Amino acid sequence: MSQARSINRQKRKQRRRIIGLVLCIIVCVLLFLLIFGVIRKDGPKPDQVTGLKADACYAQIELTWEPAKNASGYYIYASDDGHPQKVAEISGAENCKYTIDEYTYDREYQFQVSGYGYNRLTHRTNEGELSDKVTAIYEPDQHAQKIPVLAYHKVVPADETFSSSLLIADSTLEQQLTWLKDNGYKTLTMDEFYQWYKGKLEVPVKSCVYTFDDGFYGVYHLAYPIFKRLDMAGTAFCIGKNTEGPTAAFDPNEEKDHYIGYDVIEKSRKEYPKFSFESHTYDMHNRVNGKKPALSFSYDQIMKDCEANAKFGFRYLAYPWGAYSETMQKAVKDSGYRMAFSYGPYKYATRDDNQFAVNRIKISGKMGMDSFIRIVSGEDEAYDIGVD
Repeated sequence: MSQARSINRQKRKQRRRIIGLVLCIIVCVLLFLLIFGVIRKDGPKPDQVTGLKADACYAQIELTWEPAKNASGYYIYASDDGHPQKVAEISGAENCKYTIDEYTYDREYQFQVSGYGYNRLTHRTNEGELSDKVTAIYEPDQHAQKIPVLAYHKVVPADETFSSSLLIADSTLEQQLTWLKDNGYKTLTMDEFYQWYKGKLEVPVKSCVYTFDDGFYGVYHLAYPIFKRLDMAGTAFCIGKNTEGPTAAFDPNEEKDHYIGYDVIEKSRKEYPKFSFESHTYDMHNRVNGKKPALSFSYDQIMKDCEANAKFGFRYLAYPWGAYSETMQKAVKDSGYRMAFSYGPYKYATRDDNQFAVNRIKISGKMGMDSFIRIVSGEDEAYDIGVD
């Protein structure tokens, strides 16, 4: 019995010695690993990030760079005053792209990127050196998402006195067009606007469309030469019935209204295609029994009017008074017109607009340049002078 107890004591001592030896070995291994840096307080230090690029486009700045050795992720730094601030953290060694879309427009920014190593045991990071700086300017979207379609009517000589807001002096028109040209604006042809609307053409943010309703002959004699000289685009919407005869010579003393004839339309289409001539209906700009035909005519009546205008080769239409009905829209569409224009709501045209009721902004001939600039620049998009 006593011999058995002695044997058991020896076994227990042996086990304790073995356990102690194992623990000693573990401690020694851990000390060895710690001394030689296999287990570190921080993660491994990555190499410096290289190949950093900054591309500004579509109202964004996109940063890209080459993967850094030993990196578990990256820190993004930005500055506009020479003092970089950490603005983002990206995990993943191969995730080498970051998009920025919330900075101040037209301000220059400097960007840097650093890699960081991550220790899964200690949950600590070790940041590498910052990359070289790159610079980019955060700019608005360079492609137009909305466009002001401007509506005018009668153009008169600079020295003529007038009271209606629908008239505009040729000198005022020239001042507006010159400002647009000097400030980098593009005036679109009808075809360009249509292609943009369909998503088949991108145009600059600084784009607009010039339209003139009723086909008054002053548009040809006074406005057309300005557009041609400045190499800008415009469109006159003509009443078909009034284009049947030749265009009269311009007489500044004539009180009676005169209109653009088809002789001028044919000539101008060959001479300067940037200025186009389109439809304001054939004969629907007169009230019938006190009602606007666009609101009261039947489908067949409207189709007959469209057919009478077909010989002039018109592809776009502006509704008289800006008035239209569902019946009018359907007849215009069925007649093969690409697009139709109205007035109001007084805002920029977008690709979401009804294709056969595109918004236009009526421009007053009495407004000052400051008001005009606010409208075309988007500062005062909604503007209403009333429908005369």
